[in-house]
Amino acid sequence: MLPLRVTDPQEVGGYSLLGRLGEGGQGVVFLAVSSAGSKVALKVLPATTDSLVRNRFLKEVAAAQRVARFCTAQVLDAGIFERRPFIVSEYVNGPSLVEAVEQDGPRSGSALQRIAVATLTALGAVHAVGMVHRDFKPANVLLGPDGPVVIDFGLATVPGMTTMGQSGQAAVGTPAFMAPEQLAGRRVTAAADMWSWAVSMTFAGTGQLPFTGESLTATAYAILRSEPVVGSLSEPLGSLVRRCLNKNPAFRPSARDALRELVAAGAQAMGPLPPPAATVAADEASSSASTPVDASERQRVASSGPRHGRRPSKPGQRTRSTGRPKWRSRHIAATLLASVLLIAGAGILALILSRQDPSPRRAATDRADGSQEVTADAAARTLAVTWILEQVSRAAVVSCDAQVCGELAARGFPDLDPLGPESNDPLGSNVVVATADIRNQFGGRLASVYAPVILASFGSGSAAIEIREIIPGGTKAYRAALAADLRARKIADAQLRANSQIMCSATARAQLLSGGIDPQLPELIAAMAHFQPVRIMAFGNRGPGGGPASLLRSVDLATHITRSHLTAQAYVRWMQQFVHAQRAQYRPAVSEQLTLPTGQTVLRIQYDAPSPLS
Repeated sequence: MLPLRVTDPQEVGGYSLLGRLGEGGQGVVFLAVSSAGSKVALKVLPATTDSLVRNRFLKEVAAAQRVARFCTAQVLDAGIFERRPFIVSEYVNGPSLVEAVEQDGPRSGSALQRIAVATLTALGAVHAVGMVHRDFKPANVLLGPDGPVVIDFGLATVPGMTTMGQSGQAAVGTPAFMAPEQLAGRRVTAAADMWSWAVSMTFAGTGQLPFTGESLTATAYAILRSEPVVGSLSEPLGSLVRRCLNKNPAFRPSARDALRELVAAGAQAMGPLPPPAATVAADEASSSASTPVDASERQRVASSGPRHGRRPSKPGQRTRSTGRPKWRSRHIAATLLASVLLIAGAGILALILSRQDPSPRRAATDRADGSQEVTADAAARTLAVTWILEQVSRAAVVSCDAQVCGELAARGFPDLDPLGPESNDPLGSNVVVATADIRNQFGGRLASVYAPVILASFGSGSAAIEIREIIPGGTKAYRAALAADLRARKIADAQLRANSQIMCSATARAQLLSGGIDPQLPELIAAMAHFQPVRIMAFGNRGPGGGPASLLRSVDLATHITRSHLTAQAYVRWMQQFVHAQRAQYRPAVSEQLTLPTGQTVLRIQYDAPSPLS
């Protein structure tokens, strides 16, 4: 446990905070103590002023509290503290399954059997109340003193509250553990959790993942197209895992049926058999209306007393070194690291960039006289402010000078960190708006220490404004990762070129060879090619403000391919429906049919927000 920071509250919702258990893009987990003296885990989520998000949060927590307590970390309480939702759960004192396998190697025999039975019991309980976990993985299984415990269910369908990977982009799952239907953006049911369970059991029993690749795109492609490699899992677990890895969700057993099979084969039950799962998909369950939230008052969902001795694990959280050598190889470490990256991009760029209009619009500037000229610095500032409002989500923290912060605040941007002459650094933020005053104040340290990435720039000379990204680990870590990032992009792009379902023009092939394509596009195209052949005509558009770190974020696709056996109209309709079916965080901002100057008709697909660069 780490000590509280100066900026941390001492108390949240009547719970006294003792220290930090972990921190990630989803928020901060504190060890806290209730008024009754019981230790609990208290997670504080990103601030939000959106009443719909608050309503959904409270509704999902209420649903999570109906989950039976067998093999799950009980959700005890929840509320809103200074615009930040918080959730209180049992404190589980034990490592995650990831940490246990990394430290001691794969599980086998009765130990693996206990993990399988406990996790099926937990998933059965989650499914019985009509919920879908959506992000089941070894990091969300804690090996507590009372046995394995499943955590982090109940928030996957809440906008802005989803688990975040090292890139900070919102996720509805972790790629290496996601079912094919999740990757394809189709309707997700409890069967997707069973796929994730099977992947997790393969890892727990062999130390390997059943689907691997050198990049996120390669991993996704393997999940969609390849057969699983599950190693020598003992029976009946091995055959059960293989059935759960059927690419057709209709053929996967339910958690209840899988548990019944293991118990019938001699496994010891860890609770009563869960009731049959409710038939509500997560997508449907999360869309119903909920009671409006009074923004002026902290909302409490329940007041049941906290229970004992359990600690939640944050994704990627590690135990302190015990001095023992780690079992895992470099390959396994790299694979697991890739597995916590997110499929629509992949550290903590916690600036969750939003999907809105494809280009910044020059905002109207107030004029005392309609004929008065707009000064160069005012024009650049207006463009920068508009870019922030359109490209950066409200979950990010933006550092800026007093003038820019004032304009952003006036237009409703919530989390700002004004930088003045007494400011030591901009490290409390995700993005810094580098006006001339900010550049003069921090000098070369701005680029060499804090914020090496220019996402966009506006104006020139002394009026120039740069939108820079603060990199966790600093500039040195960012530069060290550049070569690996380029290599990963080139590998992903090479897989597109090698895909028999994907045809490329000479221009597109040269662009793919450069490694300058935003990773979101190859991932989307590979998923499309799983269902229909695709012809890439060209990539383009480095995004508004196009900084040096910008990548190509749009693609022109042919509107008719003979091999698809669809008419041109039907083929375009299919492509547009596929794009619109993607979940919000993966959905391109633009999908439109247009005619190029050459007279050729294409479907242009474009992302606004850049993928994380590391």
